[in-house]
Amino acid sequence: MKNQKKSNAFTLIEIIVSLIVIGIVAVTLPIMLQTSTKTVKTTAKEEVFYQEFSLLQLINTLYFDENNTKDDNFYKDLNATGGDDELSIKSYPNGLNRKGKSQFNNNILRSGTNATVSTIGIDSGETQGDDSTYDDIDDYNDYNETLLSYGNVLLKVKVKYINDDANYSSNNIKFDFNYSNEKNFTNIKLITISTTVDNQKISISYPAMNIGASKFLSLEELSR
Repeated sequence: MKNQKKSNAFTLIEIIVSLIVIGIVAVTLPIMLQTSTKTVKTTAKEEVFYQEFSLLQLINTLYFDENNTKDDNFYKDLNATGGDDELSIKSYPNGLNRKGKSQFNNNILRSGTNATVSTIGIDSGETQGDDSTYDDIDDYNDYNETLLSYGNVLLKVKVKYINDDANYSSNNIKFDFNYSNEKNFTNIKLITISTTVDNQKISISYPAMNIGASKFLSLEELSR
């Protein structure tokens, strides 16, 4: 009897199963790659947003205005000639006070000042692009910062005054911020940080207010 040789050929069932597996891989692999790519891009955008938020926090630690740094103005409200008239600083016998402040102790260091808010941009002695020379938030207007670790993503900063009109005599004060309603020398400066990642704009905005002292009084000053 002749020895029968074992066949090394694939059976029809094995071929069919292989084709099915190859088909599944061919269909799912592009989807997996696409999902992975989207995840990487989403993570990058989240990281860029975090960098924007960190820069915003840094900017917001500075004085509202350059004139807050003059003499003892860092304890005082500034006037805003283009702001809501109800918030203009009024003269009282014991000092300059904003509406509502006359009911409080009129200590000179707690009152307002004759100084007004200043123009947007860097001031004398400061260098454009060198944030180590900045002392108020609007010095950061037109400031750019490159994130090398994210493919040279450029963060752009804009600071502008916006309208602060509101009915401050109302029992329930309602603010309706219109970020496009720009007006000079008001009590609100809008900080906006933006960039573009994968043709998508990512931005964060924050309204900073001229609402009071930039520094707390010391115990010695409180005792005056």
